[in-house]
Amino acid sequence: MALQITLSSALISIAAILLASTFKAAPEARDLSAPIAPALEGDKDLAIAGPVSEPALSAAGAPFTFDNTGSLNTARRGHMATLLPNGKVLVAGGTNAPNSALTSAELYDPASGSWTATGSLNAARLDHTATLLPNGKVLVAGGYDGSGPLTSAELYDPASGSWTATGSLNAARYVHTATLLPNGKVLVTGGYDGSDPLSSAELYDPASGSWTAAGFHFARAVHTATLLPNGKVLVAGGFGNGGVYLTNAELYDPASGSWAATGSLNAARRDLTATLLPNGKVLVAGQITGGPLTTAQLYDPASGSWTATGSLNTDCIYHTATLLPNGRVLAAGGENGSGYLTNAELYDPASGSWTATSSLNTARLYHTATLLINGKVLVAGGENSSGYLTSAELYDSASGSTPTPSPTPSTPTPTPRPATLGNISTRLQVGTSDRVLIAGFIVQGSVPKRVLVRAAGPSLTQFGVPNALANPQLELHDSNNTIGMNNDWQTTQIGGVITSDQVAEIQSSGLAPSNPLECAIIATLPPGTYTAIVQGVNLGTGVGIVEVYDLDASGSSFLANISTRGFVQTGDNAMIGGFIVVTQPTRIMIRAIGPSLTQFGVPDVLANPQLELHNASSTIGQNNDWQTTQIGGIITGDQVAEIQNSQLAPTNSAESAIIATLQPGSYTAIVRGVNDTTGNALVEVYALP
Repeated sequence: MALQITLSSALISIAAILLASTFKAAPEARDLSAPIAPALEGDKDLAIAGPVSEPALSAAGAPFTFDNTGSLNTARRGHMATLLPNGKVLVAGGTNAPNSALTSAELYDPASGSWTATGSLNAARLDHTATLLPNGKVLVAGGYDGSGPLTSAELYDPASGSWTATGSLNAARYVHTATLLPNGKVLVTGGYDGSDPLSSAELYDPASGSWTAAGFHFARAVHTATLLPNGKVLVAGGFGNGGVYLTNAELYDPASGSWAATGSLNAARRDLTATLLPNGKVLVAGQITGGPLTTAQLYDPASGSWTATGSLNTDCIYHTATLLPNGRVLAAGGENGSGYLTNAELYDPASGSWTATSSLNTARLYHTATLLINGKVLVAGGENSSGYLTSAELYDSASGSTPTPSPTPSTPTPTPRPATLGNISTRLQVGTSDRVLIAGFIVQGSVPKRVLVRAAGPSLTQFGVPNALANPQLELHDSNNTIGMNNDWQTTQIGGVITSDQVAEIQSSGLAPSNPLECAIIATLPPGTYTAIVQGVNLGTGVGIVEVYDLDASGSSFLANISTRGFVQTGDNAMIGGFIVVTQPTRIMIRAIGPSLTQFGVPDVLANPQLELHNASSTIGQNNDWQTTQIGGIITGDQVAEIQNSQLAPTNSAESAIIATLQPGSYTAIVRGVNDTTGNALVEVYALP
């Protein structure tokens, strides 16, 4: 049975894809010597394909509240908090007495709101750094042990809850920065050695566990380091030699390993906060230049310059700044020279203004603020006039933590057309957290559409796919809620749009999974946006496929695939999208999107994706950066102008696109990172007019 669908060449909102950006995750496999056939069994077709536009952030946000949650087991300030792939938060080190440091560490579980002890650090430390590595471990480096700065570094393994030593820094340092680079290495900059601020930088290589020099920059400590969408690192402010507060800023380029000066801050600052905004600019707020500041400013990577933006309502230092899922920035706590603060404010990038929000329940400074997978912000520890704190609280929006993106004003109304694409699926290593497999699609037209959504894993082994996801589970979301779930397809999970047992209907559809551990959902969906999320039962990982099928032939509505998002790795673990051109030759555009996802709150993006297009026997097209055409195969002339005129040009020059007229047949689009880099990416297929 061949299922055919109608597709649109119009731009469509990617609300459904970004709905899932609050999920977190890890990575795995495939032989890329030949393209995959998107349909797994016989001539059964997967349905889905169509175009996408960038979403606009929702303006909705209030009301917001702070609610107390479980207290830390140990009072602490100067600690580090790290969101783990399993959704828990690791808090490690810090201090709770003068001239001392802690070895203890604990885990916060958002599901229960409780803290439990985990393995202790090998070395007591505060004012250190903690960095989540691509392999799921946490690198803790440097810090102060109560008597002096440290060179030691260690790794936390969430699987065992234990710490192991790794290579030591070349220079002892604390109040430094650590930044995970797109290539998986960690850049450490500056800090204080007990006598002077440092000008040295170092790179940690997780593969070897060793540190190497990364050049010299302006000597600074208690500064900021921000990874920009272009892969460079912005280092700004801090205090320099002689205790001078700094205005200068500089850029580290991982590609060349070099440092270069960039525009200077409008005001000298130390202990500043820096937040990468969805628009790619960096917000710097508050902190010291001889006293607390209300002023804030923005760095524009395009011009290398700083401009003033709206001022905070309350001057503050030692606060936290957290980017929320709706694109706003939450500044919370600190002090203003007159006392410890409970104040919290929201920065709106659209208006450049700050507005007061609900206050913290406990005044605090030197605390941590961690954005959780559920969109809430965990504020923990710190100190105030009563001493070191065990208390923790959650910041939440009563209107929901995940905004509903809306289409851009220029989005044209889609026009139904004869089906030319079918059988589109995406295969990827399914991890946990933000590395699950996420497919978004839209039902367009005037009437509801009957669909079957499928998640395959164990049956892939019969096609030679290694490391298959042993037990997938499937969730179906609309733009606001979870509307359907399934673990094993032979057991229906009633709820949402699933109102009765579906096993017989799945069997009679001819699309029943061949393995009882695989998943399927049948639903009649009104026109709108939807997201299918595939993850492993009990946080299992492995290679999986997500598929959507059109179960009726109605000409009044049709099923359009937006794109599929997942974590792109190296080798066999690249992102693989299969599709079939049916009925007639079709002009196709394929995109590989990575760095522009940052502005929508997607973490760990693929900084520089590259794209390959295969037919059944060979590679027929390639692209790295869309503004540079790679002639070869079916690409016979420069495509830049046509990509621009299509209204589908990627928004970042490092992203990739191919346009081609394809004859009926099977094709595979493969997305990898340049120089074997990894990260979250989207693969998309468009039928052009």
